[in-house]
Amino acid sequence: MSRHPFWHYDDQMPPGREFEIYHPTNTNALPTIYQSHEFYELYFILRGSIRVIVEEMDLTPVLGDVLIYPPGCMHRVMHTDSSTPYERFYIYLSKPFLQSISTEDFSFTAELDRLTGGGRRYFRPDEQQVRSLVPMADEIVEGAKDGSPTGIIANRCRMTLYLLRLLEVLNESITPEADGASSRMSELIRYINLHAAEQLSLDGLAEVFAMNKYALLHEFKAHTGMSVYQYILTRRIALAQQLLADGAKPRQACEESGFSDYTCFYRAFKARTGISPARYGREKKE
Repeated sequence: MSRHPFWHYDDQMPPGREFEIYHPTNTNALPTIYQSHEFYELYFILRGSIRVIVEEMDLTPVLGDVLIYPPGCMHRVMHTDSSTPYERFYIYLSKPFLQSISTEDFSFTAELDRLTGGGRRYFRPDEQQVRSLVPMADEIVEGAKDGSPTGIIANRCRMTLYLLRLLEVLNESITPEADGASSRMSELIRYINLHAAEQLSLDGLAEVFAMNKYALLHEFKAHTGMSVYQYILTRRIALAQQLLADGAKPRQACEESGFSDYTCFYRAFKARTGISPARYGREKKE
């Protein structure tokens, strides 16, 4: 099966899985491809040198930094120094799981959405606070080996307590300076993300940003590693995935994600996910 060089579908949680947590260390170069998930991903840098592109932001995280990728968020990670071990934690959290551990007075999804509101994806808490979370996370990794009913309940409790502590740490890290000013390409990507379901053209984007369209193409490719067309297409597929997962019919997802032709939508969706829109929607209902 062919794969689009800028799209990665395989890193998805199996259907019905509540959460997954990993603590890997390696020195291998990571694939420079965009990813998008239907779940929340929490990413912690513990050691190494990387570059991260998260939608409109081009970041160089350091030890202790935390990134949050909400559902549908476009991101890619590049390991920039293979001579240095790269250690990180990353956690996948499904919406149903977060809803199940929430209460009438406290919603984990609402808290994560508030933290990432306005495009915030990047947090720099106190390094020691992040380090203090590592033993808690390792307990969850170890606890996942116990698949008994009581073991599963115990690990859900560990994850709940971990998330409560993590939210506290992240909230304390937010400062007015954290958001910073966006570059021209960051603003362009932000614009595309907001208007992906609408009719977009290179000429139109060049006019909005008062740029020569050839200069725009060159700068965008240098910033993202993708052409403007590839990014828009990938963004629309990510939007269609969300719509299908939420119960939309394939043709409705086609129209509401910015495609004007169903045949083109079907081919693009299957090329990037490996399955048809209808099958994708059915699998999300199972």
